[in-house]
Amino acid sequence: MNMETKVNLIVGAGYAGLNAYYSLDSAIILSRTSVFKYWTAELRRVIDPSVRGEVKIPFVRVEEVNDLDIGSRTVRTNLGTYVAENLILAPGCIRPNLTQLIQESLKRKEVSLGVEDEKDEYLILQLGFYLKRLGKDVKIAGNFLRFLGTEVENKVLELTTRYGLKSTESPELVLDECKVQEPFQAYTVNQYLEIKGGVYAAGDVVKGWPKLGELAMRSGVYIGERVKGRNRGSFKPIFIFILDTGHGIGLHVRSTKPWGEDNVSLRVSRLRPLMKRFLERYYIWRRGKMGFLINL
Repeated sequence: MNMETKVNLIVGAGYAGLNAYYSLDSAIILSRTSVFKYWTAELRRVIDPSVRGEVKIPFVRVEEVNDLDIGSRTVRTNLGTYVAENLILAPGCIRPNLTQLIQESLKRKEVSLGVEDEKDEYLILQLGFYLKRLGKDVKIAGNFLRFLGTEVENKVLELTTRYGLKSTESPELVLDECKVQEPFQAYTVNQYLEIKGGVYAAGDVVKGWPKLGELAMRSGVYIGERVKGRNRGSFKPIFIFILDTGHGIGLHVRSTKPWGEDNVSLRVSRLRPLMKRFLERYYIWRRGKMGFLINL
């Protein structure tokens, strides 16, 4: 068992962890897998199996974290021990049944979808539109993104009505809540995404946050820049998502409602699905790196 000390250590090589790594001049990144999966592309594969949804990340150290001591910033894995100067926790969360839910939906002619956590409604809405594009009878249970504001809810309801998605109160296929696995947990952070001095949480393990790739990426970039001393301001979370109807029209949502603010922006156009197609290719090509897209 080896020991490495005084390193910038990132745990997790998903949306948040990779972008923290790219933003730092020097860091070690650990993950249980070296494969980055871009779930926006994975959902698109429902109607276009040629889309590539994952890519291998060569610089990730594939190790399993067995023990974690935040106080001493010590991480023990199956292969060694690390004592970090700065520790960034971005292990993400696990959706136990997402893949199975997609596969089961494809087998059925009639599909009714729901969620355990309303903040995941964007996923079943996107899946629902794609399934409808395949000619299936699709029903959705939920509040149609009401948590992002009534303007968003009304626009989503308008689009689901226009393209034939129905409502139900009794979904047969329910997306499980995303679970943080031990030895990690959902962490309470300050405005700088710190759990305590020198220890940060990013993405899905931040307590109360929506489990959203774009948000996780931004948090990773922010922490990397802050560790380097380039960002002294607080982190400003925002929910950004493109909902593709599958009929050449898309809804681009930007909202700060989940964090108690009232900034909501909606754009409906034929450009939005094209933007989504670009993102599907870009993030695989760039191995998860947000790059200039942080400014959009």
